[in-house]
Amino acid sequence: MMRVFLASVLVATVASAAVPNIKLNNGVLFPAIAAGTWQYNSSTAEASITEAFKEGFRHIDTAHDYCGDGTTGKCSDAVSNQGGIGLALKASGIARTDFFVTTKVPGCGSQGISRDNCAADSVAAAKRNLVELGLPRVDLLLIHFPPQGGCGALNCKVIQSQYKALQDEILAANLTRALGVSNFCVSCLECLKAGGLDAPLPPAVNQVQYHVGMGVDPGGLKTYCDKNGILLEAYSPLGDGKLVSDALTAGIGKAHGKSGVQVALRWIVQHGWAVTTKSSNPAYLADDIDIFDWQLSSAEMAQLDAATTPAGKPSFMCDK
Repeated sequence: MMRVFLASVLVATVASAAVPNIKLNNGVLFPAIAAGTWQYNSSTAEASITEAFKEGFRHIDTAHDYCGDGTTGKCSDAVSNQGGIGLALKASGIARTDFFVTTKVPGCGSQGISRDNCAADSVAAAKRNLVELGLPRVDLLLIHFPPQGGCGALNCKVIQSQYKALQDEILAANLTRALGVSNFCVSCLECLKAGGLDAPLPPAVNQVQYHVGMGVDPGGLKTYCDKNGILLEAYSPLGDGKLVSDALTAGIGKAHGKSGVQVALRWIVQHGWAVTTKSSNPAYLADDIDIFDWQLSSAEMAQLDAATTPAGKPSFMCDK
């Protein structure tokens, strides 16, 4: 019988911002907001993370396939932007125990991870992350997405082999403190369960797209993850920028002396999700992290819950 661990929230004072730490199902403390680096080249990533640290961020989100030239894919000719992030981490002067790094390996059959040799390729990619970041271990390693075609019978065994290899050779070897997934639908999580890979713990985190306009529980994913002790983390929290100038969020923000962007982010965390945001602008970073010492009212939450635009779905690789 699978053990269920409910997330609990502790508050840690970081720089000038009180950022909640969410306790993952294995006890690791996970800062509730991360500074993302997707589409940043190495120098932009370095500069962005340097500014994010100044504004109080202590959680950095990157991936093996965020290439150093700002593209996304197989970073064979241009190493990932983790090199620039590593420089920012080293120059920050912040103790290793005081910042949290999330990185990722691609799904089987994509971006340098073969389908037939997925387990070994994924382990090698995870170790390459450490070299690029200049770290002996990361805090969270995610499988970035499932294989093309989703998580049905065709791909389930492949998914299981990838996750087990990362459990056995990365997590058990203390090369990451926690292991999770990204862009996994309920069917993908059920695939891991069917292979016994939720024992003794299910994935710690499932990072998916989530923003105002998608409803409270898209595809039943929130209900499923809450039941199984998996923390949901939102990427693209502004609906690919559509919520930056949204009338609903801006109107609600005006009543609080906050921006519409802050309202969109606050809605996510008030529903119990973590969130990844990104900017290279210090003023925007300061706004993004300023979402934890105020609340939206029940009526405002209901308005935002009912919004149907901008549209979106949790994963670009599976539907249910």
